[in-house]
Amino acid sequence: MELTEIKVLLEKYKEGNTSLEEEKLLQKYFTSGNVPDHLKEYETLFSFTLNARKQTYSKDAVLSKKRKGFAWWGIAASILIAIGIFTAVNNTGPELDQNNLGTIEDPEEAYLKARETLLLVSQALNTGTEEMTYVTEFDKAKNKYLKK
Repeated sequence: MELTEIKVLLEKYKEGNTSLEEEKLLQKYFTSGNVPDHLKEYETLFSFTLNARKQTYSKDAVLSKKRKGFAWWGIAASILIAIGIFTAVNNTGPELDQNNLGTIEDPEEAYLKARETLLLVSQALNTGTEEMTYVTEFDKAKNKYLKK
């Protein structure tokens, strides 16, 4: 094969327009050992592709077995979630009607329950007012420097 034909095929190869037969011709030329010095860089490329085509994978592909038990765990979890939602929706506590609105008949028990409720409200309000002390301190410091 002439050098001009090789150069034309190389240009086609660089552009990606060569056929398989043309690539085999290039490969045959560059692996023959009679390559000019200015084309030596292509020699390693085509010898590499020749070696790459000869390589084969000898091990069998190992496919992992599907885990059948994993699907059953998902189904069981879904059933448990459905049961949990069902019991949460249907277990809202004792139903109140017009005759029983949750009133306490014993005055002492009613007093203790009211006291407990008022203490909870008082604690919640005190928590809010504790945070307000920081705001008032900030206000005092701000007013002290802004008035000067």
